[in-house]
Amino acid sequence: MRPGRPGRISVFQRPAWRAVFSMCPRRSTQVKRTVLALRNGSGAVLYWASMLSGFITFVMMWLIDVNALSRKIFNTPVPGGVELTQSLLTVAIMLPFGYVLFKREHVNTVFLTSRFSPEFNRWLHFFWMTVGCLIFAAVTYGTFRFAQRSYMMNEQVWGATIRFSVWPAKMAVSIGAGLLCIQFFLEALVALVVGDDGDLSSAVPDQEKANIHV
Repeated sequence: MRPGRPGRISVFQRPAWRAVFSMCPRRSTQVKRTVLALRNGSGAVLYWASMLSGFITFVMMWLIDVNALSRKIFNTPVPGGVELTQSLLTVAIMLPFGYVLFKREHVNTVFLTSRFSPEFNRWLHFFWMTVGCLIFAAVTYGTFRFAQRSYMMNEQVWGATIRFSVWPAKMAVSIGAGLLCIQFFLEALVALVVGDDGDLSSAVPDQEKANIHV
């Protein structure tokens, strides 16, 4: 180093940890944005799955009404009406589960967790979201195998005037469980990366959600 001139330190002479940690905030922000974008994208898919479930519920309502009226007035029920309603019921029940988790509209008890620290609740939320993901991954696999076997056997409804296949109803259970499994995984990822605690620390929830928290 020449006297009178300010010394220059090469990047290779700097401590390695400074170079690494100088890039961490930027990368951390990008990762958070990516995870939140994935969660929002999943929410959009779950929204339309819930809309389909609502439409099917509307169809079921009219099918039950028509079946009841035709039985009372004409003494002739809708052929296969009960069996078709039972099959549609699986779609109406299973598809909205993931959207409920996405919107956090499920019953949430915060009597105990509101007394914990936000950091502890974050890891508690991550733990249960991971457990839910693993459980519904097993449910998805098992129900898919049942639906696959039903398709290979060409299983059909017995006792109905009109016979139709059973595997679409069984496959709807697998699809609903799969969507819920993916959402559990994304919620666990958000808790891990973003630091979200799943509203477990909220002793006083939002006014809009006050009616569904216990």
